[in-house]
Amino acid sequence: MHLVLINPLSKKSGAGTSKFSNFPPLSLSFIAAVTSSNYRITLIDENMGKCHFPEADLIGITGYTSAIKRGYQIATRYRQKGVPVIMGGIHVSMLADEALKYCDSVVTGEAELIWPSVLKDFENGTLKRIYEGGFADIKKLPLPRRDILRSDYYWGTLQTSRGCPLKCNFCSVSAFNGHRFRRRTMNDVISELKQIKQKLIWLIDDNIIGFKVSDRYWLSEFLAKVRELKLNKIFFAQSSIQIGEYPDLLRLANKAGIKIILLGIESVEEQSLKSLNKSLNSSMLRRNKYYELINTIRKSGIGVLGSFILGSDTDSLRSFKATYDFIRKSRIDILQLMKATPLPGTKFYEKLDSENRIIDKNYPNAWDEYRLTRMLFEPKNLSVRDVYEGFAWIKLNYYRWPVKIRRYLRTIIETKDIVTAYLVYHFDKGYEVSFKTSEIFEDFNMEYLNRKFNHRKN
Repeated sequence: MHLVLINPLSKKSGAGTSKFSNFPPLSLSFIAAVTSSNYRITLIDENMGKCHFPEADLIGITGYTSAIKRGYQIATRYRQKGVPVIMGGIHVSMLADEALKYCDSVVTGEAELIWPSVLKDFENGTLKRIYEGGFADIKKLPLPRRDILRSDYYWGTLQTSRGCPLKCNFCSVSAFNGHRFRRRTMNDVISELKQIKQKLIWLIDDNIIGFKVSDRYWLSEFLAKVRELKLNKIFFAQSSIQIGEYPDLLRLANKAGIKIILLGIESVEEQSLKSLNKSLNSSMLRRNKYYELINTIRKSGIGVLGSFILGSDTDSLRSFKATYDFIRKSRIDILQLMKATPLPGTKFYEKLDSENRIIDKNYPNAWDEYRLTRMLFEPKNLSVRDVYEGFAWIKLNYYRWPVKIRRYLRTIIETKDIVTAYLVYHFDKGYEVSFKTSEIFEDFNMEYLNRKFNHRKN
């Protein structure tokens, strides 16, 4: 039988619009790995360009919120042909009743352990409407099947852990992957890494350093093995800002090939961090540790991609200037600005929904706008227009030629790592092009914006 697994086209934003950031849908590779050999599998990733949709006996579709409308369209097309469609992933796990309007079955949570049972029911003609995947024992998962992936992804992807004990109200990771931080076995991770053909590896863990001493020990052992085996890979990773407290670990990380770390800084104002329930960052900010931790990371030779959220209820016009001042003084290498977005399954969504403050609830059409770049509600202290202008003001100043040149030179001089500088340039360029080609970009009056946001020339 022919199983077709589909990753629908997402309206990308930020660096995601660049070919430099293309990476494969690892979740579907894991699903393929737990699929019986009775099935011939085709994986379609619309994010890699125009695709042909083949005849199939069964369809499996995943998708983030911003891509789910397209996922429903594909599901409808196949069901009209009489082909059963099963959907999974984070969005449909949060909104299973919505998804069931467009597909035959929904798998909630992590699907790997329940998937063989789903296939048996399909073969027997007894598909249930909902299957609860729960949280997989990731120490027992087979290695994902990479033979079904296209060969032209710029990055390979590798996951060493799942779950997060933190309770940030804007994030749905803990709702989907649970509050318990789980690591895969070292042998499995190393074996999988050896199979990845790409030189560039995206470590898709939400927090590579973890939360306990044992988690950091695991990471140290992993990095040491990568060096020992001379795998010659270059990594992009995500971490809490707490990683800056461990300079020895950072130096080892750089030597093992980690060249860029994304930090979810989110805000430089304590009231905003509290409103986001970002307790770890709030503690670091109160202790005035932000600058020190970022400096330690960069001194180890690793570039910092600083991610910020603006447009929440506690933000004001002053928040944009405070953020830009911090960006300049901290010397982060790459900027990611996101608008406060109420994603389904988060406390943030529940709050705004209960207050009837979400602007457009014409779902599923409205899900296209849930890209972290659009304002979906009116903040208490700002207008929607204020937020768009504040974003434009920060980015237009950040991407001015004199500022860019100084930033690239600082990256080279202060990290002392040419590979890091190369990656920084490409990430930064991706974000800039995305901003300047987006549908919200316009010919902003900088004199007006400078007056509004109290900008002092550098």
